[in-house]
Amino acid sequence: MKYKIYQITNDDCEYKFEWWKLAKDDFNLEKDYEVVYEGEIEPAGGNDVATLEELFTIFNVKHPEDFKGHSLSVSDVVELDGVKYYCDSMGWEKLK
Repeated sequence: MKYKIYQITNDDCEYKFEWWKLAKDDFNLEKDYEVVYEGEIEPAGGNDVATLEELFTIFNVKHPEDFKGHSLSVSDVVELDGVKYYCDSMGWEKLK
C-alpha cells in the first residue's frame, strides 16, 4: 500500500496542530501542506485505521533515517492509496 505524509509548511497557517473541528473551515491541503515523505507499507489489521495507527507509531517512535519532517501529529495528513486522512486529536478524519 502506497502512502504519503503531508505536513503544514505555510508559516501563516493558523490551524497547525489543531483538532479537525477547529481546522475544517480553513483547511486547504494545496495551500498549506507539502508531501514530506512517501513510501509503501503492508496493510495492518485489514483496514485503513490500523494502517494509519501503524504509521503513527513508525513516525513517532522509529522514524526512517531519511525522514525530515516532525513526528506525525495532529493536523498532519496521511494518504493511503489515494485516500486522505487528517490526524485528529483522537483518531483520523477521512477527507473528501
